[in-house]
Order: sequence, then C-alpha cells, then structure tokens
Amino acid sequence: MNPEQFLPTQLTETQMNFKDRDSVIDSYAQTILDGMDSKSMERFVYDTLVENLTDYTNEELETEIVEGYGEEWFAENSIEVDETV
Repeated sequence: MNPEQFLPTQLTETQMNFKDRDSVIDSYAQTILDGMDSKSMERFVYDTLVENLTDYTNEELETEIVEGYGEEWFAENSIEVDETV
C-alpha cells in the first residue's frame, strides 16, 4: 500500500512549484507566529538558539559571546574558562 495515494492531488511533491517561494515562506512563518502565545514563542526562540549555538566551535562561541556581551560575561555568569591551548 502506498501512503501517498491518500494525499490530495494538489499536495503531491511534483506539483509544488511556487512562483514566489520567499513570499510563501514569509506568509507561512507569519502564520506560525500568529498562532503562538508569548510563552510558546519564548520557548521556540530559546530552543532555536540552543540548537544553533550547539553547532558552534568553542572559538566561535567565545567570539559570539565576547562580541555581544564582552569578556566580563564569563565572570558575571560564573563560567570558568580553561585557557590552555
């Protein structure tokens, strides 16, 4: 049994061809945002930040933090930095 046989014809992958894909993405993103309350939006932003920052190297993470909040951020947040090479 092929599960795709139950999909409406207009939703099959081969027929998805948007004239202005950016506009579709923008509208869909706005629809998602409109459906979120502030707690959901906060959680989404937090999860997205953590997911993205997890992919950073230590050097990239340090640069991001220092450029945004300065060297003092580490001390202010009780973060010990091992500066060995």
